[in-house]
Amino acid sequence: MSFKKSIILGVLAMFATLPAMAAIQTYSVTTKFIEPDTEPANTWFVGTFSFNTVSKTVSGLQGWLSESMTGTVDYNPATGINGTDDMTWVQLTNQLDATYDASLGGLLVTTFLNSTTSTFVDAAGSTSDGWTPGVGHTRNNGSNNAYARIFVNTVDPLATLTSSQINKLAYADCTAGGMMGPTCMTGTSIAGYGRVGTMGGFPVSQTMTLLSTTPVPEADTYAMLALGLGVLGWVGRQKRQSMV
Repeated sequence: MSFKKSIILGVLAMFATLPAMAAIQTYSVTTKFIEPDTEPANTWFVGTFSFNTVSKTVSGLQGWLSESMTGTVDYNPATGINGTDDMTWVQLTNQLDATYDASLGGLLVTTFLNSTTSTFVDAAGSTSDGWTPGVGHTRNNGSNNAYARIFVNTVDPLATLTSSQINKLAYADCTAGGMMGPTCMTGTSIAGYGRVGTMGGFPVSQTMTLLSTTPVPEADTYAMLALGLGVLGWVGRQKRQSMV
């Protein structure tokens, strides 16, 4: 076998062993919190996010959070936001936190109204971070912020959530439609955070739908492709020169 043929076969073999390309998947997500004090109107988060199938990361979580105190008709997923419900919705566009929980097998991802996580005003001497659910906040308004926290299974985002995963969903609303005097509306579970929300709100469900998948070559794939094409180009030039 000639040297050039060996090179070509080697390059072809390299192409055959290229790592699989990553994919950016776009999902819709809907979470529901029961609000005993405002039913039939409840709190919902309806949004979208992107998931990288190789790095197992979530980006761009954004969506709308309903304010159950502003209406009397609950959201209907079949008709969409304000298709039948009469609630005010707050748009959340700033994904500022994504925390991996090994015990749950995925990411707790939080998107905010403001470009900062600052949400609550805490008592003097408090060591809390001003927003994380269940860490001893006063849950009083600090900056007219709002947030929603979802869970993403990093093995299979479409997997049905377990009760432990549902228990870690959370929201807070410190905007005008979510205020009860100085206190913000929140939604948490006793099992997940040690207490229910300020009006008794707690998470009950989360559903996801895969909207699209876009292949994205990883950096090492690009490098190997460039190297292989470069070698094939060199072989081609050598062959043309030998024919002159």
